[in-house]
Amino acid sequence: MGSGGGEAQIDPRWEGLLSVFERMRERPRRKAGDRMRPLLLMIGSRAETRQLAHLFVERCKEGRDPHAHLAAPSASADVSLLLRFASREISKHHPRREPPIRFALLSMALWLQELRQIRLRGARDEQRSARSSRDDQENRELVDELVGVDEDHRRRDVLGKGVRRRGRVVVPADRAGEKGKVATLFTYLEQVAPLGIAGVALLSATAASTLDLAAAMLAGGFGLSLLAGQILARTRDWAGRRRYRWFTRQPYFGGSRSFLRFALGVFDLPALEDIEDPEERERVAQQLDLLLVAAFLEDLRQAYRRGILRAHWARVRYPALIIDRVPAGHVGLRLVELIEKVRATTDVFDPLVIAAGFDAAEDPALADELSEAVRVETPAGPVDLSGVRAAWTAHLESQGRVAVLGTRREIRVRTDSGDGSDTVPVHRPRRRPRSAHPFLPWLVMGAILAASLSMIVFETVRYCDPHVVWHARNGECVGISDGSYVFSERLAGVERRIEKLNDDVLRSGKPYVTVVYLGPMTVDPATRNPQADLLAGIHGELVGLSIAQQAHNDAGAQPRLRVLLANTGSRFRYAHEVAERVRERAALDRTIVAAVGFGQSRKPTQDAINVLSEAALPMIGTTNTFDDTAKRAGNYSPYYYRLAPPNRRLAAHAAHWAKSGLLGVRARTAAVFYDAGADDLYSTNLAKDFEAAFGEGVMMLPYTDPTQIPGKVLEACARPAQVFYYAGRSDEFRSFVTRLSTTSCGGRRIVLGADEVTKYVSDNAAQLGQTDTVRLFFTPLAAREAWQEEWVGQEPVPIFYRDFEPVVQELIGKDVAPNARPSRTHAAIAYDAALLVSSVAEQIYGEQGLALPTAGAVLAALTEPDDSAPSPQGASGLLRFGPRSAGHEVMDKPVLLVQVRPDGTQRVRAVCGRLVKGDRHTADCPSPG
Repeated sequence: MGSGGGEAQIDPRWEGLLSVFERMRERPRRKAGDRMRPLLLMIGSRAETRQLAHLFVERCKEGRDPHAHLAAPSASADVSLLLRFASREISKHHPRREPPIRFALLSMALWLQELRQIRLRGARDEQRSARSSRDDQENRELVDELVGVDEDHRRRDVLGKGVRRRGRVVVPADRAGEKGKVATLFTYLEQVAPLGIAGVALLSATAASTLDLAAAMLAGGFGLSLLAGQILARTRDWAGRRRYRWFTRQPYFGGSRSFLRFALGVFDLPALEDIEDPEERERVAQQLDLLLVAAFLEDLRQAYRRGILRAHWARVRYPALIIDRVPAGHVGLRLVELIEKVRATTDVFDPLVIAAGFDAAEDPALADELSEAVRVETPAGPVDLSGVRAAWTAHLESQGRVAVLGTRREIRVRTDSGDGSDTVPVHRPRRRPRSAHPFLPWLVMGAILAASLSMIVFETVRYCDPHVVWHARNGECVGISDGSYVFSERLAGVERRIEKLNDDVLRSGKPYVTVVYLGPMTVDPATRNPQADLLAGIHGELVGLSIAQQAHNDAGAQPRLRVLLANTGSRFRYAHEVAERVRERAALDRTIVAAVGFGQSRKPTQDAINVLSEAALPMIGTTNTFDDTAKRAGNYSPYYYRLAPPNRRLAAHAAHWAKSGLLGVRARTAAVFYDAGADDLYSTNLAKDFEAAFGEGVMMLPYTDPTQIPGKVLEACARPAQVFYYAGRSDEFRSFVTRLSTTSCGGRRIVLGADEVTKYVSDNAAQLGQTDTVRLFFTPLAAREAWQEEWVGQEPVPIFYRDFEPVVQELIGKDVAPNARPSRTHAAIAYDAALLVSSVAEQIYGEQGLALPTAGAVLAALTEPDDSAPSPQGASGLLRFGPRSAGHEVMDKPVLLVQVRPDGTQRVRAVCGRLVKGDRHTADCPSPG
């Protein structure tokens, strides 16, 4: 068996026959569908049929197309040997970078028959054990185990282990005993790896875009592990699995519903010479051969399925079996007869093309005998070379009428008669489509992989915490968190505290409402000294929220309170974008009933209030004091409520105290420092309110950049006013105090700071008290020092002040530096905001028959409070909102004057407003209005 070398020359008479052979090998396009090919029988002299066979082989080699050439098998060759050779040859010849055709079923059928032969040889086989291969020794050991076991179920177990130990042979190796596992591995990589890796990449990218990066990594790792496991499984096989169920559907040896039962049936067949009945002996021998042939054709059929695997549908040439000469008694004749018998029995497509030569002089009737064996209808007699194309056309027409086999199963050609030459060149089968190029799956996989990696990188770069916290344009992490994402190291402790409280709410299974806090929880990455951005205020507000949340939930009140944290970025830069996310979330999460915070009076804060007003979400402002907060088109938002007194009230009190002598001098002049930046609504508004309230003698010193502050201090010190009123931000107050303390400014200066200075005082009270050149007063929005008998009589101190210090020590410890402590003033205001929401929600829950409050219900309760109920007592004073026409500000909210003593402690010098019920104090306050 083998093929000869050398380039075959084309006789002009054979052009037509060669064209038909090429058309037979050409696989139709998908629309036409795969079609069974007839036998091509060449009848002529030995030299002609041999030359034609070699010509066919050379044509197959040109395109590296799958083929097997049977030249001169030995007299002892049988069907199994021919099939073993043919499968190896067909696997060996394949287009470059294309996977070879696999023969898993044939390999298994041959192995089963080999086990049977070992059993039949018995003791004779033992004599060759010393020079046998390892595989042969394993097979003999398996046969011995099967022979030594009687119980049927135990025999199946033994055979199953043998199948697993054998492994899966899908590509016949070059030499007997080789399993071709490496070839199998690369075959599977070629066909499935691009699809599998692309699928894993898409799965990971989808997980990254819909869940989080951890889920993407988990999905990717799981997918790659599964793919690797599948590749490994292709070199190891398991008995009884789906790939061998084909054997259970075969009619040979009675069939079986179990592969292992079928395999044992083949193993237990007696030797042919031991079967006395000649007909039974012939039947068993034929069925053994038919099983091998059926497995061979089924492997080819599966290799040409038009499925998802590119290697299947991309094959554009059918495999060819070419036989030089078929003499009488030739095993090749029996092989062709068996192939046609299987085809007639199964009546299903297989792609094998067979071309066989017959010596007309040696045995003229041999081709007729083959025709009789395979005939479907009586065909016309042999055609000469000139009529071969017409015969091919007739076959196609008959096949169009009959689905698979057609009415003509052969084309017999006399090679010694007729002129088959043609002016048309020999047909060239269609080229492989570009879409079937073997590199294409890898290119597509690479593109998908690159896109998926880009998506994952994008998600990594874009999101700090998947889908809820993202990187802003300046690098800050902004967005919404339940406390699980730490926005700033300084806030880590309180954020984890809020996360734990939230988890407790969810684990309780009890109804709850959610409040969203909006505030700047990160510092600008461009800030050289992050301390200059002073997170003391935000730190305090989060502590206050957590205290209110824990107090409400620990008291067993219902519904419980859950808190979400929405970081708007430093200076509220990204408040608009974050508010949009809050609005979207509130539309999906009906437990969100209010938003609190909005503590800085800036244009982005106004934008955020406008966005949430469109969602009809109640908002409670904490430390925002701009006169026109939430005002648009001349009207205040019906959804915004403010806890802090407006700037006009703060400025009126500050101007009164400066002129009244409470600061130590009856000031007739004042220098006002303020930020005139376009985005800062607070500072300019407060400065102008102070100027209007103070009257004549005011020097206005605006700045638009913190670097201008030292120059403004020098300008003020050239002709120092009696009071320096600081209406700027706490972020720049350090620069103001530093320049003032290092400049000769006519002695110790009285500095009156607005409420914004509270954050700086919280971090630096001791240093301020020790600065001899500055005598600091400021107007905080709340103060523990105000809850003295002098101001509140015998009224109890709110529980907030009792809980604040233990919570702070729990979060940051006892001996922490002052500049790491949260602002108690801001904590008190945020506590009051959460207290209002939880109190209103609890009231609605009880009044509505345990129905969970909605945002609309909370808004209605805030807008139209029960006049018969007492005003809630907050840590910053009595809490009852006024009408919308006045901006929903708290009526008669206390305004405090606090002095920083030389030892860093604070003393309340005046309380104007209702801190508690009734008049408990007398203070130097401006007249109302």
